[in-house]
Amino acid sequence: TSLVLVTHDPRMAMRLDRVLELRGGMLTPMD
Repeated sequence: TSLVLVTHDPRMAMRLDRVLELRGGMLTPMD
């Protein structure tokens, strides 16, 4: 539910997406 609240703010949503992208990139190997 916290993610939904955060995404209400475009700037926060962009930051969250970037964080998830970076975190996902480290967790999953991209060839």
